[in-house]
Amino acid sequence: MSDLPAPVRIVAESELGETVTRRRTELKNLRRMIKESGEADFQPRTDEAFLLRFLRCRKYDSERAYKVLKNYYRVRASHPNIYGEFYPSAQKNTIDRNLQTILRGRDRQGCAVFIFKGGLWDPKSTKSEDIFKSNVLFLEQSIQDPVTQVNGICAIMDMKHFGLLQLRHSPPAHLQKVVQLIQDCFPARFKAIHIIHEPTVFSLLFSIVKRFLSTKLHERIHFHGHDYSSLHKHIPASVLPAEYGGDLGPMDNSEFFKTMLSQDEQFKNDMTFGYRKKNERADNIFADSS
Repeated sequence: MSDLPAPVRIVAESELGETVTRRRTELKNLRRMIKESGEADFQPRTDEAFLLRFLRCRKYDSERAYKVLKNYYRVRASHPNIYGEFYPSAQKNTIDRNLQTILRGRDRQGCAVFIFKGGLWDPKSTKSEDIFKSNVLFLEQSIQDPVTQVNGICAIMDMKHFGLLQLRHSPPAHLQKVVQLIQDCFPARFKAIHIIHEPTVFSLLFSIVKRFLSTKLHERIHFHGHDYSSLHKHIPASVLPAEYGGDLGPMDNSEFFKTMLSQDEQFKNDMTFGYRKKNERADNIFADSS
């Protein structure tokens, strides 16, 4: 477990049941399931660094991790409009709008902090698919860090200026896709979602979203309004941008984007794995979701 700092190893063992022996055993089990899948066109990555993301997000239950792995590649096969050209340089125009980032610091539980300024999204200039793609690229980059795999991710959803224009471009099918990605298809532990600056119209959006939420995820959503002191109970001001009552300057995703761009070829290489061709099984993304 040398990929983890000593304090994080303690968390991995206590919360995930991760030990050297169990890691070795469950990696072997997961690779066996892939080999015995009976699907000739299913060719995922099988290196240890990649598979550990799935084992950690399902607390080393290799059967549940395998289901997430299958869903992860099914959603890619079934949504080429999103997962085509799925690498940072292809999304530069969207990312340059500075609507999302991963902070350098972490929340009080050690989670990576993802911020999305959904209220500033302009559907007239940026398609919802490009916003979704860019957000997932940031999350993909964040879970390359083993510490984040263990401690998880929390999100700040800034809804300031969210109005009818954004609501009209957020159909239920799209919202369901976002929720199901988080719950069933992405190898990360989403520990909290913090909603801030939510306007009255946001209640209409949330009334749709909550239909798709699991009880666990629903209980991890916190509404703060404009009360930064409430947010700071979860995420210290020392790691937050100024616009959230933090001690840092205004939010700027350029540094994290540079890190993403340095991994551009790896993102492109990742596109070569998964389902070699779209098929009926890939269409039914959540057939055996956990």
